[in-house]
Amino acid sequence: MVMSFCLDAGAATAGARGSSAQGPLPTLPALPSPSLTVSLPPVKPPKVPLPSTKPPAVKPPPVPSATASTRPSAPPATVPPTSGKLPRVDVSAPPSNDGPIVSPGSAPALIAGDPGADLYPQPPVDAAVTPQARQVAALSEVEHRIQYLENVLARTRDDLARVQRGPDPVLQLLTSLTAGGDSDAAPFGVVDSADVVDTPTGRAVALSGAINSGQTELVRRRTEEARLRQEISRRVRTVPVVAAPARAVATVGEGRLGRPLSGRLTSRYGTRFDPYYHVWQLHAGVDLAAPIGTPILAAADGRVSRAGWYGGYGNYTCIDHGRADGQRLSTCYGHQSRLMVSPGQRVRAGQVIGLVGSTGASTGPHLHFEVRLGGRPVDPLPWI
Repeated sequence: MVMSFCLDAGAATAGARGSSAQGPLPTLPALPSPSLTVSLPPVKPPKVPLPSTKPPAVKPPPVPSATASTRPSAPPATVPPTSGKLPRVDVSAPPSNDGPIVSPGSAPALIAGDPGADLYPQPPVDAAVTPQARQVAALSEVEHRIQYLENVLARTRDDLARVQRGPDPVLQLLTSLTAGGDSDAAPFGVVDSADVVDTPTGRAVALSGAINSGQTELVRRRTEEARLRQEISRRVRTVPVVAAPARAVATVGEGRLGRPLSGRLTSRYGTRFDPYYHVWQLHAGVDLAAPIGTPILAAADGRVSRAGWYGGYGNYTCIDHGRADGQRLSTCYGHQSRLMVSPGQRVRAGQVIGLVGSTGASTGPHLHFEVRLGGRPVDPLPWI
C-alpha cells in the first residue's frame, strides 16, 4: 500500500512536469512493482551558448607573388577579395629560362597563379646605376604592374559576372538599379570588409570594390607609363647615331637605327591582350608583317649575343651595339624561320641575319623587333 502511494505520487509529479513542458502524456499500462527503490541524482540542463549576432569575418584571399613559381600544376580556387584594393606585386623575379614554348592551354593557369608572370623569356638585365637606367627600370616595373592589374581585373570581372548570374533577388535588384549605362564600371561601391557577409550580394559588393580600386590604379599607372616613355623617347634625339646603314635601309624621322625590313606595322609596343595566349602580356617590341622568307637586316653594327630558340620568341637573335644613352644597346629579332648568324659573330648594319617566319608563340608570319637598353625593352619606334 505504501509502495502504491509512492508510485502514484511519482507518476503525478512526472505528469505535472511533462505537461508543463510537452503537454499531457499518453496513458501507460501499470508497471509491476519493483523490488528495490532507486534514487537517481538530479540532472542539470546543459548550458547552450547563444549564437553571436556579429557576422563572421571574411579573410581576404591570398595574393600571388610574382616571385613565386610561374608553373603551378593547377590554378588555385578563386576567392573574392574583400578589402576593395588590389595588392602590390614584386616584379624583380628572375627571368624565365630558355625552355620550350608555353602552351596556350596552360597560359590561363600560369596567369591565375601569378598575374604578373612573363610567358615569354626575358634576357638578363644590367644593374640600373645611372639616372637613365633607373628611368628605364622604372618603366619596366610600371609596365609589369599594368600587366598584373589587367589580368587581375579580367579575372575579377569574370567572377563578378558569375555571381551576378545567381538567383539572389537582392543582388539582381542592386545590379539593375546601379549598373547604369556604363558596362565597364562596377555596379557597386567600395564597402568596409567588416560589412561584407558571405552571401552572393556580399561577394558581389566586395568584387565590385576591388574592380573600382584596380581601375583607379590602372589609370594612374597608364599615366605614369606614358610620362616615362615620353621622357625616354625624347632623349633618343640626343643619342649619337649608333651605325650608319651599310646599304639602303628605310628610316623614320631622326631614328638612330636602320629599319630591319619594310613590312607593315601590325602591333605596337606595350601591354596588350596577347593574341596567342589570350591573357594580358607586355609586348616588348613591334610587329612588322612580311611574307615568310623575307630577309631580316641588322639594324646597326654589332656583335651577336644570342641566336637560337628562345621560348615563345621562337628563333630569336639579339645583337649588342655598344652603349647608348649611358646603357648597353641591343636589338632583338623574333619568330624567324631561319637563323643566318651565330653567337659571337660580328655583323654590319644592313647585313641579312635571318628570314621572317612564324615560329614560337606566333599567329602568322611577321618579324617581332625589339630595342633594349641594359636588357630592358623600350619602344623601338623612336629609334628606327
